Amino acid sequence: MTVYFAFPAGDRLQQDSVQLLANFEQGLSAPQSDLFVRVANGFADVVIQTLLLNMVQNMEGGHLAARIMEKLAGVIKATVHVLIRQTLHKRSNEELRPLLGFVKSRRLVQVEAGEERDYVCFPLPVDLAGRFAHIFHRLDQGHIEEERTALRDAMLSFSELAHYHFYEEPTQLLELGFIARKAAAVGGSTIQSGSQSSIKQIFSQLKEPEIIDFVSYFRTMFVEI
Repeated sequence: MTVYFAFPAGDRLQQDSVQLLANFEQGLSAPQSDLFVRVANGFADVVIQTLLLNMVQNMEGGHLAARIMEKLAGVIKATVHVLIRQTLHKRSNEELRPLLGFVKSRRLVQVEAGEERDYVCFPLPVDLAGRFAHIFHRLDQGHIEEERTALRDAMLSFSELAHYHFYEEPTQLLELGFIARKAAAVGGSTIQSGSQSSIKQIFSQLKEPEIIDFVSYFRTMFVEI
């Protein structure tokens, strides 16, 4: 059994991803770079919406944690969209082909009500999945304040894993020139340091009911296959 972190891709990203994979499987000669850019941008947007913005929707107006999340989301979105355009635009189909494995590996297809639905996913290591399971169990028993630090530390580990699967892994698959590689490294460092700093600030600020709300949302994305 494998534990995945998975969330719905949304109709547009699902349609574009299926079309992109089909085009390559059929060996179409028409350039696929524009569609690849659209898929990559849609992928980035759904990750940002799900992992950052959706988590702060129910927080009190002006809450510091909400402002931190929104600022981080803006930084990540701006950074990633620029890098996607720089690294994928006008690349040949053969140059883009190594990324197909990444698109497939980040895709989880589930049948719901007789229809296939796409999820964005990545596998969780057994030890990290176990840490979260223990924390969730303790929170269910009412040990909220006692688990605040453990939850923060688990989220820091989760952030590093998500950064690898959503940023470093696809970047490593492309043959980038010196300037593009440097830009990708700087952008990745900005995103990673911002994410780690934000998590540390947020989990010191959340009230106990907000921790429960956060976990209630977050744990729904743990899927056992």
